[in-house]
Amino acid sequence: MQTSSAWTDDDVLAAAAEWLWLPDGTEVVDGDVTILRRPAWLARRVAVERTRSDRPAAELIDEASSVARGWEAETLQWAVRDDDAPDLAAELEARGAVVDDVLDILGLPLAGRPELPQAPGVQAEVVDAREQLAAVGDINAAVWGDAPLGERLGAEFAELRRILDEGTGFRVLASLDGVPAATGGVTLAPGPRGLGLVARLWGAATVESQRGRGLYRAVLDERLRRAAEASAELALVKGRITTSAPILKRAGFRRVGGERRFVLPL
Repeated sequence: MQTSSAWTDDDVLAAAAEWLWLPDGTEVVDGDVTILRRPAWLARRVAVERTRSDRPAAELIDEASSVARGWEAETLQWAVRDDDAPDLAAELEARGAVVDDVLDILGLPLAGRPELPQAPGVQAEVVDAREQLAAVGDINAAVWGDAPLGERLGAEFAELRRILDEGTGFRVLASLDGVPAATGGVTLAPGPRGLGLVARLWGAATVESQRGRGLYRAVLDERLRRAAEASAELALVKGRITTSAPILKRAGFRRVGGERRFVLPL
């Protein structure tokens, strides 16, 4: 992939490897594998997000499973990238793990990116009010099964104001004929080896009954536009191969790698 003369495909993959989602309250055990226990309001809490070891896969899975059981988890999600050792996926499958999600790791240089066509009746904007954030929470609860924001709304809004003030990220909300129906977030982070800012695109969700109406495209375009205005050089996203990845590729993103997310019963 060509972004600026300094970026390479390996840099894009390195930026993806550095990306961890750590909502407030996340516990982290970091070593040969990085294991996260995310807050209780998330539907699937315990996951191995990174594997950085040449040790036998059986040893790594035993150790991670022990940590997860100590957290009283019933399942352990495990992210396996294309460049992980091949015995890792094989050992997970031998223990009864199944693939829950297949993702493409995609990148797009933001310099000179084309604007995406917008559908009639669809409007996207950056979230900067409590009622907008409450609508985001309702969409995420409907799509992902997360607990509604409820009493967390105040703390979540304070965190949103912080990242907006610092210029480290934002959320977007899209409406169809004035009714909120889709959302997505962006985190702005330094690139690997001193390269420019990376816009990490995450959390895209569209209410099921409103899919196919151009809402995802509007959320994507607004995130890319705002990220470019913030001087990000590269947009990075992990897209589901059956849903968002085809749209992202039509918008100019290119696949540089992949990731399968296994679920291991404990």
